[in-house]
Amino acid sequence: MGPVVLKYEMVKNRGELGIDFEKIEGTGARVTKEFLRRLLKRILERSTCYYDEIRDHVFCYRERQLHSVICPSIADITSSFLMENPLTRKPAGEKEYTGSVDYWIYYKNHSFLMELKHTYFAYSHVDKPPKLIFRKFDRALNQLANVRKNECREQTYGKGLRKIALEVIVFYRDSKDKSKLKGDFKTSDFRTLFRNLLKNTELGHKSNFHALWILDKRLIEPFEYKDKNVRGFEIFPAIAFVGKISETLTRTVAQESKSAH
Repeated sequence: MGPVVLKYEMVKNRGELGIDFEKIEGTGARVTKEFLRRLLKRILERSTCYYDEIRDHVFCYRERQLHSVICPSIADITSSFLMENPLTRKPAGEKEYTGSVDYWIYYKNHSFLMELKHTYFAYSHVDKPPKLIFRKFDRALNQLANVRKNECREQTYGKGLRKIALEVIVFYRDSKDKSKLKGDFKTSDFRTLFRNLLKNTELGHKSNFHALWILDKRLIEPFEYKDKNVRGFEIFPAIAFVGKISETLTRTVAQESKSAH
């Protein structure tokens, strides 16, 4: 994997957003990039609005709660989508089974199947990130790869279909000393931390879409928590988005290939 170079822009009252696409080519490449850029900006806006109203971060919870911001963000840019889209999977050498994919989306005459994952990253341990981060991403890849060939054909509307595995990685740090956290994000280089996370896991080799939201300082406040009678504080200063975007499948090609890798 070559160096990931994200192009950053300031997003008013929300912080910085950097995005990088690697070798996304062919039919629908421009539309796919446009869709993901718009989706991320809506996620930032809705997440910030939630914080401004509730003084809490929706992404600091789990995957199920994350859909509270992902779903309406999709609805902001297209009315044609379905959550928990039912389909049939057929892993190699195994019996087929019924299941679902998190989202089927239709945007500007192109179809998408998107599988979403959520995990945490203690960025003070960037040299040894937890294996769970990549395992979750790999699971999303496998879930999409195992969608039956004819299912891909049936899910394809318009000019073609792309599969998107997307993992949302929440950067956090905790401490018993609240004052230590207040200055931590000012001295941390989250751009470098993200590059090192990609380098120190298989994410860098298996992904072709990367984005990083570095939150505006007004959004970074220590939250108090209690875990097994231990009290502490934690901050969530950055959110990474790592994805794998497949090549375009047409109704004909979809009959011949099911791989998302």
